[in-house]
Amino acid sequence: MWPPAPIATERLVLREPEAWDRAAVIELFASPEAWGHGYAYEACAAALGWCAEALPGEPVVLCTQTANLRSMRLAARLGFTEVERFEEWGAEQWFGVWPSVAVLVG
Repeated sequence: MWPPAPIATERLVLREPEAWDRAAVIELFASPEAWGHGYAYEACAAALGWCAEALPGEPVVLCTQTANLRSMRLAARLGFTEVERFEEWGAEQWFGVWPSVAVLVG
């Protein structure tokens, strides 16, 4: 079951990383020009769709710092709901859950 076969979206192919991906990933994280184009939403929505199909009824959890406003907005847009906030690593953390489709329907 894991890793899944590559998951294709309109603009992305999600697959197991390989060593030669390292430079591109570093560039993506370091360059604000690779941000705000919806890639994170597209990738996460596809991964959540895979989770709902492969693991019906299993929730997906997410943790991010509340100061990371982009991550907070992404979590909300994807349908995560807050479970709790807590202090860790010197900052407030946000812990949320995304119920799979099977949980919503059932």
